[in-house]
Amino acid sequence: MGCICDDKLSKIMDNFKDTWERITNSSTASGEGINYEGVDCVLRPLKGTICSEYVVAHGRYPLRPVRNFGEVCLLPHILESMHKLGLNKLLRLQSYTWPHLVKGAGRGAMIVGSPCCGRTLSYLPVVCHAVCEDLKENTNPLGFLETGAWQPDEYGPRALIVVPDLQRVLQVSALCHALLRNTKKEDWFTLTLNVSTTKSSEFFLRLLNGVGCLVATPAQLAWFWQEHPGLMRFPRLRFLVYDDVDLMSEEQLTGAQQVIQEILPLTNHPQVVMVSQQYRPKLMAELKAVNDDPALVFGDILEAALYGGTRIRISISCSSAKSRAVVKTLQQCPPKDFRTVIFCTNDTDIQHLAVALEDQGYDCLRYFQTSGVTVHERVLSWQANNCGAILLCSDSCPELIIRDAHTLIHYSMSRSWSQFKLRHLVLSENLSNHLASSASPLKRQLQSLVLLDDNNHRELPRLVDFLQVHQVVDPAVLAVAKRVRQEMDNANNEKVTLCSQILTVGKCYKPVCKDRHHLSASDRCPDYMPASGDVKLQLVQVYSPTHFCVRLLEHMPPNGTWQLLPNAAVQQMRMQLVQEQDPRRHWPPVVGDICMYHSKFTKERVRVLKVATIENLQVVQSDLSVEVQGLDVDTRITVTTCGQLFDCPEAVQREPPLACDLRLFGLVPHSGERSWTAESKRDVRYMLSQLPKDHFLQAKIEFAAAGTLFVRDLVAIVFANQIKLHLRYLCLAKKLIDISLAKRCVQATEGIRDFFKEVLIDVKEEENLLEENEVKNKLKEECLALCTLQSKPVLSGRCQRLVKLALEMGRENDLQRIQRGAGSGIGEELSDKMTNLSVRRKENTGANSENNQVAHLYECVRKCALLQLEDKKEQPKESDQNSNDPVEFLKQVLSTKTRSIKRKPKKNNRASAGKPAKELSNHFQMEIELPLNVVRPPVTYYQTISTLELQVFLPDDDQEYSCFLQEPQIFFRGTSKSSNLIQQFVLTLEFPCRSLRHYIRGRTVYISATKEIARYCPLAFGEYRFLKPNYDMINKVDDHQQKAKSRLIRFLQDLGYAKPKARSQEASEESEDEEPNLVGVECGDNRILYD
Repeated sequence: MGCICDDKLSKIMDNFKDTWERITNSSTASGEGINYEGVDCVLRPLKGTICSEYVVAHGRYPLRPVRNFGEVCLLPHILESMHKLGLNKLLRLQSYTWPHLVKGAGRGAMIVGSPCCGRTLSYLPVVCHAVCEDLKENTNPLGFLETGAWQPDEYGPRALIVVPDLQRVLQVSALCHALLRNTKKEDWFTLTLNVSTTKSSEFFLRLLNGVGCLVATPAQLAWFWQEHPGLMRFPRLRFLVYDDVDLMSEEQLTGAQQVIQEILPLTNHPQVVMVSQQYRPKLMAELKAVNDDPALVFGDILEAALYGGTRIRISISCSSAKSRAVVKTLQQCPPKDFRTVIFCTNDTDIQHLAVALEDQGYDCLRYFQTSGVTVHERVLSWQANNCGAILLCSDSCPELIIRDAHTLIHYSMSRSWSQFKLRHLVLSENLSNHLASSASPLKRQLQSLVLLDDNNHRELPRLVDFLQVHQVVDPAVLAVAKRVRQEMDNANNEKVTLCSQILTVGKCYKPVCKDRHHLSASDRCPDYMPASGDVKLQLVQVYSPTHFCVRLLEHMPPNGTWQLLPNAAVQQMRMQLVQEQDPRRHWPPVVGDICMYHSKFTKERVRVLKVATIENLQVVQSDLSVEVQGLDVDTRITVTTCGQLFDCPEAVQREPPLACDLRLFGLVPHSGERSWTAESKRDVRYMLSQLPKDHFLQAKIEFAAAGTLFVRDLVAIVFANQIKLHLRYLCLAKKLIDISLAKRCVQATEGIRDFFKEVLIDVKEEENLLEENEVKNKLKEECLALCTLQSKPVLSGRCQRLVKLALEMGRENDLQRIQRGAGSGIGEELSDKMTNLSVRRKENTGANSENNQVAHLYECVRKCALLQLEDKKEQPKESDQNSNDPVEFLKQVLSTKTRSIKRKPKKNNRASAGKPAKELSNHFQMEIELPLNVVRPPVTYYQTISTLELQVFLPDDDQEYSCFLQEPQIFFRGTSKSSNLIQQFVLTLEFPCRSLRHYIRGRTVYISATKEIARYCPLAFGEYRFLKPNYDMINKVDDHQQKAKSRLIRFLQDLGYAKPKARSQEASEESEDEEPNLVGVECGDNRILYD
C-alpha cells in the first residue's frame, strides 16, 4: 500500500505542530481524559461465586486447558499487572481460551457465558500480549516526517474491540489500560484509545501515530468512516473482538462489519473473538469463515446443553401428580436405552419418589447425602454398564461425577439458578460437537424435563424467559409464568423502577440489569395525572435530552378548555402547615410507604422503593439502607438510611405528588448509541435555561404510565406584545433533530407502546366501561322519570287544572283554524282528519294520547311552574274574583300586554344617569336560587359620556377576583383564600361596549367599561338589588359637565355668536376654569374623568 497524500489528511495535519506538544504531554489513554486508575468497579464482580468452575469446550480438535499461571505463555509484566489487580485465580473459562488464542493467526473463539463470569478477561490478556509483541518492532516517530510521508504500515490500531454501548467502552478501556500501563513504548504511541465524543481531529492524529487497543461502539465506527471515508486503513490489526455481540442490534452489527471490511486490507486476516451471552449459529458460521481453527467455549452449561441438541420441556402439575409425569417420561425414554438421572431437593423426596417408581416396576439407585462407599461403587458400576437402573440424587452431592446421561429429570427445582444450570453437566459428554472434523449426529435424543408444582413455581418466569430465546414455549406455560411473576411482584419487598433503556429505546440491552422489565399494578395512570390532552408545565430538572422532571400547571382535555390544576406552591404550603413539629421516626420502612425525608437542606416527601433485610422488627435501626424516590422537589432516586426517614401525616400522604416525569418518546441518540452522553445533557440543559422569562412550556400527551407523561414534543411558547399573539419559541424535539443530537426511531416508538400495551388497554377498557355505565344510568333515569310521570302527576292543584285547560284550548284552536279554511276541498279533508284526530284523543285519556303534544305540554308545564313560584314569592296587591278563577286567570295572562309605570318628566335629562328608572320586565320575575356559598357583592355605579364605572366592595383583603366582558354582559367573580365564600354577579348592558378595564385597591375593585358610542345611555338597573347608584360621583360628573358647558357658552359669546347675559350676583365665586373638588370621592380612573 502506497503513501497517503489525500487532501483531507493534509488538512488534518496542518496544525500538527501546534497540537503535537499537547498530545505527547497528555495521558496516553484517550483524548477524553478518562481516569483509568479506578478499575476496581470493573473487577469487583469477578470476586463473586458466579464464575463457573465447569466449562464445555468444543473445537476442531480436543482443547487442552492449562492448570496454572505458570503454563500460560503471556509476558511477565502482563501477569504482574494482573497480580496487582487481584486476578490471582485462573478461571476455568480462561484456562481454555488463553492457550488457544495465544497460538496466533487463524485461531478464533466464541465465548458464551453469563455476565460477570470472566468473559472479558478470557481474551483481553492475550490481546494485550499481542499488542506488546507487536511493539517490540522498531518504528520511527511520525512527528519527524514531512506531511503525507507516513509509512502505511505504521498507523492504525493493533487490536480493535467493538462493544455495544458507551458504558462498556469505559469498562473495557480501563482494563486495557491497566494491563498495558507498564508496557515500554514511545511517547507518540497511544496504548488505549477511545473515539472522542467531541469528534475532534486529535483522534485521527493518534491513529496516525499508532494505537495499541482501539475500543469503540458500532455507531462510533460508522461516524469514523463517514467523517473521512477511504482515509484510514488498519494494516497492522491483529485482533478483532466483538464483545457482547448479542447485545448489538442487527443494524449496528451489519454497519460495523461493513466498516471493518473497508478499513482492513485484503491481505490482513486478524484473529476474531466473539463474546456473547447466548449461542447464535449465524455468528458461529461467520467466525468459521474468517478463522481456520475456531473454538467454542461455554461457561453457561445450559446454553451448551441447548447447543448440543438437548430438548427441554416444562410440566406444571400438583405435587401428587409429579410421580405420574415421571413415569410417563420413562415410558417414552426407557431406562434400559437411555441413562436416566433424577434430581430431587433432599433425601425425603428421593425416598418418596423411589417408592413410587418401584411400585411401577422400575429399579432405582438411591444416592443420599449420607451414602457411603458401597453406594458410590454401585454408581460407578452403573456408569460402566447401564443395567436399566435410575439414579436418584440431589444437588448436595458434588462427589458424583456423571457426564454421560441421556435423560435428566428435575423432580424439584434447585435452590438457585446456577445450580439448575450445573445439573445439565451430566449430559455434557453426549452433546454434539458441530466443530469437529468428523462430527456425527446424535444417536439418542437428549431430554431435560422440569417438573413444577406449588412449592417451586417461582423459578418458572426466569426459565420461560430463557427458553423463549431458543425454542417455542407452550402458551399455557407462558400464561402461568405471567401470573406467577405478578404474584411475586406483589409479594416482593422491592418496588424496583422500570429500566431506563426500555423507557428510552423500548428494549433493554444491558448484560446485567437490576431494574424492572415487566409491568405491575403501580404502572397504571393514577387519577390525579392527566392521561390525554394538552398540559402546561413548569420545568424542574433535566435528566437527559428526552427525560425531564416537571410540575403540571394547567390541563386541557381533548375537545375541552384549559383547566387550572392545583397550585403547587399552595399545596406545598398546605402540606407544611399540616406537618408535625416533632415527627416520629418512620419504623419499620415498608416498600410503597410515603414518609418524610430529612436531609441537610430540605424536608420532602418520598416513596420507599427498596428496603434492606430487617432482622428484628423490635429493634429500631438507624443505619438500615433504604432506597427512596422523591415526590415533590423532583423525582430523583436516592439511597439513604432509615434514620433520615420520619412519619408523614395521613393528610399529607393523600396529597398528589407535585412532580412527575416527562419523556419525549420515540427520540434516540443520533449517533446510534443507546445512552446519552454528558455533553448532550449539558447542551439541552443550557438550551432550556436560555428561554425568555415570560415563556411557558406546553406538551401534548400521547399516553401516561408508570408516573410518566409520554409526549411527542415539548414546546416553549411566548407572547408577542406587538401582534398580540402567542408564538412558538422552541420545539425541543425538532431542535434536537435539526442539530443532529437525536433522531426519530420507529422501533423505539413501537417498543415503548408494546411494553405499556397492557396498561393502556386496561385504561381504555375502564373508560369504555365508564361510558357504558353513564349511558345505562341515563337510560335508567329517563325510564324512571317516564314511569313517575305516568304514575303520578308532576303538578297538583291549580297547575293541573291549567294544564288540562291549555290542552283543551289548543285542540279548539286547531279545529277553528281548520274550519276557517273549509272552503276548499283540502280544508274539508284536513278538517275531517283533525276531527277524527280530536275524537281519537278524547277516546284515549291515557298517557299515550299526548305523544304528539309533548313540546306544547313541556312549555305549558314550565309556565305553570313559573306561575306557581311567582305566587309563592309575591303577594298580589289587588285580589278579585277573577284571580281565583283559573279560566279567567289564564285568559288574562294570555291577553296581558306590556305594562309600564308612568313617570313624571324630568327637568334635566342629565339626571337620568343618577336616577335610573324602575321598569318591570314583560315576563314573570323569578330569582335564580344560588348555592349557599355564593353571594352578591355591593356594587355602585355611575356613567360618563364614554364609560360606565362600577365599584365592587369586597369583604376581605385576601380576595382574588376575575372580571371579563362578554357582549352584552359583564361577569365578575371573587374568591377568598381563607373561606369558600364566592362573590359574583352578571350584569346585562343595554348598550354595546368596546373594552373593559379593571384593577383593585384595598378591598375595592374598579371596573371601567368603554362604550362603543360616546353618549349618555339610560341605565335600567332597577332589577339588580345589589346595584346602587354612586350619587357623589354622579353629582361631580354633572357639575363637571355644567361647567364645561358654561365655558363653551362663554367662548361662543366672546366670538360674537351669542349675546352675553348678565351674570348673576349669586353666582358662585369659584372659578369655572378650576377642576372640581374630588377630595374624598373614589374615581374609576386615577386621573381622568371622561367627557
